Amino acid sequence: MKSSKKKFSKIKSWILPTLFTAGLVSSFLIGRAVHSQSPAAPANTPAVTIPHRADADEVVLYSQLDNPFIPRKEINRQDLACNDILHGKAMQPRILPDGTKEFDLTASTFIWQLYNTARMTVWGYNQQVPGPIIRLKVGDKVKFVVKNELPQETTVHWHGLAVPNSEDGVPDITQKPIPPGGSHTYAFRVTSQMVGTHLYHTHFNDSFQMDMGLHGILIVEPAEKTARPYDVEAIYEMGAFKIAGVDQENVFTLDGKAFPEAPVLRVPKGARVLLRLVNASAENQHVMHLHGYTFQVVALDGNPLEHPYKANTIDLEPSQTADVAFTANNPGCWMFHCHILDHMINPGPQGEGNETTPANMGGLMTFIRVLPAGQVKDSYEAAGALYSSPTCNRDL
Repeated sequence: MKSSKKKFSKIKSWILPTLFTAGLVSSFLIGRAVHSQSPAAPANTPAVTIPHRADADEVVLYSQLDNPFIPRKEINRQDLACNDILHGKAMQPRILPDGTKEFDLTASTFIWQLYNTARMTVWGYNQQVPGPIIRLKVGDKVKFVVKNELPQETTVHWHGLAVPNSEDGVPDITQKPIPPGGSHTYAFRVTSQMVGTHLYHTHFNDSFQMDMGLHGILIVEPAEKTARPYDVEAIYEMGAFKIAGVDQENVFTLDGKAFPEAPVLRVPKGARVLLRLVNASAENQHVMHLHGYTFQVVALDGNPLEHPYKANTIDLEPSQTADVAFTANNPGCWMFHCHILDHMINPGPQGEGNETTPANMGGLMTFIRVLPAGQVKDSYEAAGALYSSPTCNRDL
């Protein structure tokens, strides 16, 4: 399949003054240091980019905003939402008197930091991209109250779930689109057909709305608890956006963040690991590759495979999901990335790189760190911190 090609608009650069003194540079390379204010740049200071800096509140290269500022507190909230997706933390429903689980999904616009130098107005569910994880069990009776605070109509489709036709979210066929300011309630009972890793997403003006962020992960588990075959379960959702006025996807994200902000997964050595992978890009396939391991593909589109197969890459078409498993017996800091290599580049003046200038690395690129058990933490860690200062093997 044809991968996206970048078309660039005029670039808005931000002048960084005295940050390249030796002491300050080292603090940025360590990772997400507390942001400090710098004096105004002299008029002759050259425009530069710090592609791996993850903490600047004012840096913007590409933006569709008149006021791209995001307070540090909001950036932290977004990072935590991203980390919750990685670790499978789901939203909590209300339990109605008859036992029905009722979830609220509000579609709205808000400013989101895609990576350290790119913010844009996105459309998302519950003020995050991707939307909150929804976890259900077979036998659950569920309701989803969807409120539309967008400037356009919308619907929600439960991808891969054999819901009653009236709940399928197809505009003007199974329902009227939800108007701006309106709401709609979807209701169904969870069946065994629905078990697995799935996706929920808009089904109105699909290509545009999905690439603005209207998608999320939905996981259905069996009714009865069984012995968990995995010690660690994690989720990476591949999203896509169109920034700087282009008409093709040119920013690709993992759990809502592009490298250098994409979240790192840390797992203890010897752990049995399940990765749930979801391609929420509207237009592009992704070929995800894990360094240092051969994994087993154990499920596709939520369906367990009768004969799992070994691989080190997995091809995901738009809206396809896959579950892959491996035992973390090879310690180190292992890259996990898309092998359609221009999906590992953030937009910038370097384009896709040439014989004199390397590309601005970004997109679908992060790391899985296999560490001694006592050193594993679930807190958010930006992949760019490791890339800039490769110290992730120091404690092995």
